[in-house]
Amino acid sequence: MPARLIAYPPEAAAISRWIPAGSRLRIGRDADCDLRIEHPTVSRSHAELRHDADGWHLLDMGSKNGSHVDGIEISDTHLDRSDCWLRFGDVLCEFSVHEEASAQEQQQRQRERRDLSAAWTRRIEAGRLGIGAAPSADTPAPLPTAVPPARETGAGLADDILRGVVELAGCSRGFLLLAQDNDFSVRASLMLDPNVLQEHGFSGSVGAVQRCLSERRPIVVNWIADELWLARRASVLAGGLKSLICLPLLHAGRVLGAVYADRRGPGEAISEFDLELLCAFADSAAVWLLAQRAFDALAPESPTGAAPRWTRIVGAQITTP
Repeated sequence: MPARLIAYPPEAAAISRWIPAGSRLRIGRDADCDLRIEHPTVSRSHAELRHDADGWHLLDMGSKNGSHVDGIEISDTHLDRSDCWLRFGDVLCEFSVHEEASAQEQQQRQRERRDLSAAWTRRIEAGRLGIGAAPSADTPAPLPTAVPPARETGAGLADDILRGVVELAGCSRGFLLLAQDNDFSVRASLMLDPNVLQEHGFSGSVGAVQRCLSERRPIVVNWIADELWLARRASVLAGGLKSLICLPLLHAGRVLGAVYADRRGPGEAISEFDLELLCAFADSAAVWLLAQRAFDALAPESPTGAAPRWTRIVGAQITTP
């Protein structure tokens, strides 16, 4: 039976590999490894998973920081369970054996996610070009939101971008920031009251958004409990967050904004495959933001008040030790 190995590098998307029965998988930092994990605690040629007539085996290749099965260090062992936790250096991995039908079902889900990403991209394109007013059969259905849908074209674009990211990442809530007057403002939110973002009780991760904006790269955390810079924050503990993602909206080196999403319940890990789809969607979204001049003025100020500013949101989360 085939097996699946999912590696969870810190602050990165999960890496998933299917291993056919009767084959082997080399794990390490070297570029020619079948599963390459770029982490300082992983050796160049760290370990090998192989399958033979007796089942699945894990062999440590003389690594510096060792290989572990369910917390126990090994040198060469038979994996006698259909699922277990492996660790190479400090990188946790999930190993599981599947029936052929289950493996094919998982791969079909990947194809469906690619189709979903394409459908969301078509949705924002059709909405901006004014075509396809009636949703097609493959147009994603609206998700529940804590705020009424915006009527302005630009605000509708921000809402669609946010909803697309939340659904593609398997999250449950989020918000979208856009650059405005040397700051950023909240231009869309899902299952979050924008005013709560400016209060100390906000249960998301301001730190993840700050890293995303300053480093201009996606921030992905699949196991928040294992990330000390997140797990110790009172806001994250109070919210019971399990995983999060923050994507920068970039164009020609210019930071247009960012999209943040998280979830508090169980769900599939955000994998490299998912991140590839999400980054492609974010790149397309950034082009449309610019095309509609939404970067400079995405939505007029509402009669009830200005959109929440990022500097105020950050300030509300700062507390003394």
